[in-house]
Amino acid sequence: MSDFDYESLLDRARDKIPDDISNRSRWKLPEPDVLIEGSQTILRNFSELISMMDRDADHVYQFLQNELGTSASREKGRILLKGRIPPRRIKEKIVSYVKMYILCQQCNAPDTSFIKEDRTTLLKCQACGATRPVKL
Repeated sequence: MSDFDYESLLDRARDKIPDDISNRSRWKLPEPDVLIEGSQTILRNFSELISMMDRDADHVYQFLQNELGTSASREKGRILLKGRIPPRRIKEKIVSYVKMYILCQQCNAPDTSFIKEDRTTLLKCQACGATRPVKL
C-alpha cells in the first residue's frame, strides 16, 4: 500500500491538467462592438462573431433582423441596422442565438453542428453526442 491518500493524489492529478482543458469557459464570444450613428445602429464586429460561432452568416443575420424587428444591410463584415437599438438589446439577442443554436443543452459545450434527418434539422453535439431538433 502506498503512502498517498486519495485526496492528495487527486490534487496532484488536478495540478497536472493544463488550464485550457480544465477551464470550462474555453469558448468565449467577443462583446458585440455596437456604434449608434444617427438613426442607424452598426454592429461592427459581425464577421468576428460569426467566425467564433461557426454558423452560417445568413442564418445569424436573419435571426438578428427578426428578433430586433428591424431591417438591416450587410457591408464588409458589419451589419447596419435601421433605428437606434441599445447595445444591451443586441447582446441579449446574440446570447439567445447562442443558447438556441450553438450550446448543447445536455453538456453546455459549444461543439455542435446542424444535421438534417428527413425533414427535421437537429443540433448535434460533438462532445456528448446529444441531439435535439431546432427550427431554422
